[in-house]
Amino acid sequence: MGRKTNVGVVGLGQWGKHHARIYAGLPDVNLVGVVDLAYHEARSFAHRYKTESFNDHRKLIGRVDAVSVVVPTALHFEVARDFLDAGVHVLVEKPMTTTTEEAADLVRLADQRELMLLVGHVERFKPAVRRLVELAKEPVFIQTRRMRPYDASRVMDVGVVLDLMIHDIDIVLSITGGRVVEIEGMGVRIHNAHEDLAVAKIKMASGCVAWLMASRVSAEKVAEIEVTTADRSIRLDYHRQQITIHPFGGETERMLIRGDEPLRAELRHFMNCVQGLERPLVTGEAGLRALEITLDLTERMAVVAPPVRV
Repeated sequence: MGRKTNVGVVGLGQWGKHHARIYAGLPDVNLVGVVDLAYHEARSFAHRYKTESFNDHRKLIGRVDAVSVVVPTALHFEVARDFLDAGVHVLVEKPMTTTTEEAADLVRLADQRELMLLVGHVERFKPAVRRLVELAKEPVFIQTRRMRPYDASRVMDVGVVLDLMIHDIDIVLSITGGRVVEIEGMGVRIHNAHEDLAVAKIKMASGCVAWLMASRVSAEKVAEIEVTTADRSIRLDYHRQQITIHPFGGETERMLIRGDEPLRAELRHFMNCVQGLERPLVTGEAGLRALEITLDLTERMAVVAPPVRV
């Protein structure tokens, strides 16, 4: 085995802690340090994984080959840019940035520096999703639902479209390819300035139409997608990792698809890309495309608030 890849994690929210946990368990990776503004909490967390803690991401520069950026979305651009500028490979969580201009700047910078820039669309690393993409050729209609109950502890610095629906937009784009020709939607604002419930319609140049629904104020947790082709419908339950195939006029087939923890698979893939062993599945360009469609939707979407009771 050659030299270990030196890695850092910036941001120790719920998701960032999982990045650090997984890196610490990869045999060819050295978790050099973790960064969070809550320094005392970061120090306690770092002690658990026998690494260092910092309260400024720039203190990792010169120490790491690659980094996961898992800070609030508004900080993605600044932090990722600093590392790319310094010659460090970057995995930035979705949504990539808050604007397409910022995302395009990161893509250009990574290209200029010949660095890996991957975007954390972790759903793509579920084996069942990969199988769905293989099965769902030439789709004519797609419908998705991604719902979860309200959780006041979750960071909600963006609306549900950027928070949850962007996963499904990315997957719809990966299934359909081609060009988006029509977008429309509606959102409902309940708990803050951003929409908490949204419904969207996306039409592709191929004629395929996708209806998407996302909510973070649902009574239950649901994540599913159904793809209709000329000869069958294919439904994926993300939580159960079960694909159900309904051939028109044939027998229904169900398959449970098991695999590695999706985030572990994503981070293992990132390390392999850094080490020159694989080509990126979710490139900066793919993250930019998903962000462009998502932001276009949020700009066009009519957002309403429930009536105030008196």
